[in-house]
Amino acid sequence: MSDATKPMRLLIFIGAVNEESQLEQTVRGLAAACSPAHVASLMVSLAPMATEGCIRTAEALEDVSAPIPIEIYRQPVLDCPFSANALLDTRPDITHVMFLASDYDVESATVAGMIARAAQDCDTVYKLSRNLRGGRFSAEYPFGMVASYRLFTLLLRIGFFSRITDPAFFCMVAPVRLFRAVRFREKSVIFGVEWAFTLLRARAPTAELPAVQLPRTEGAGSSTPLGRLRYVRLAARARFAPLKDIWDEEMKG
Repeated sequence: MSDATKPMRLLIFIGAVNEESQLEQTVRGLAAACSPAHVASLMVSLAPMATEGCIRTAEALEDVSAPIPIEIYRQPVLDCPFSANALLDTRPDITHVMFLASDYDVESATVAGMIARAAQDCDTVYKLSRNLRGGRFSAEYPFGMVASYRLFTLLLRIGFFSRITDPAFFCMVAPVRLFRAVRFREKSVIFGVEWAFTLLRARAPTAELPAVQLPRTEGAGSSTPLGRLRYVRLAARARFAPLKDIWDEEMKG
């Protein structure tokens, strides 16, 4: 059945490890900006190594009265994609999923606007782009890093025959069936990039909206040169592996 034949019920996973004030700001911001007509739940997904302060913050948020339910999911192991699938097995009402880090760095209103657009076009993946007109990278990113990312993006667009302008930025809303169809190998937060690249290869219908990236307000970024090389490896696998090894066409529906 086409997703367009039923109303969107979106589950937003908000991954948390050691965030406290930023976690509260993210959850409260989304709860205030998003429509309960579209968002079924804000799910704070606590990693197995979550700090005590992060856990206390999440538990306090669970008690907040809001139009959109705020729930806690404790990952049994550090295995993001498959843990999410296990949870989705218990939520047949959910039609769409979205994954965010609790220190995500775009305005809640921008995310809410993307969700509203996706609710009107439920068969399409909607994602944010810092490279579109009106979008911008955070000032924290030095010129060299932005330039190298844009070169990487150009190579991805050529290699995947794609018009997607910000392919590794996985802030997106997608039908559940397009999440379940991916044969994930990554067991860390980078699974979101693997998901984005696999959707490129599978030619999932995708629309982009501009986003202004905000500076981080808590903690430090985890990106490293070695970590960024993993993006190259993921892109190469998504592009050149046999499609059946990365994508389950039957699960796509």
